Amino acid sequence: MTHPMAAQMAQLLVDSDFEELEEIVARWTKDAQTESLRNHYRVFGAKLLQLKRHLASLPEHPSREDLEVALSMMLDFAAQQKGPPS
Repeated sequence: MTHPMAAQMAQLLVDSDFEELEEIVARWTKDAQTESLRNHYRVFGAKLLQLKRHLASLPEHPSREDLEVALSMMLDFAAQQKGPPS
């Protein structure tokens, strides 16, 4: 099953151009409630933009569905690394 956040990230990667994605990341960062969350969005946004650059350089772009599956697996892996919420 696709992770809902993975579906949203895949949509952003496929449907947004680089400048639009930069604006979205800037808005996330600006609207964050805490400095810790702002830092999280800065790091996450930088990685998302790096991925967008890499995908643009590929001779054949992955489908949105393929991105959703890959991002879901990454989110599941990251959740396992953090351990259970306290």
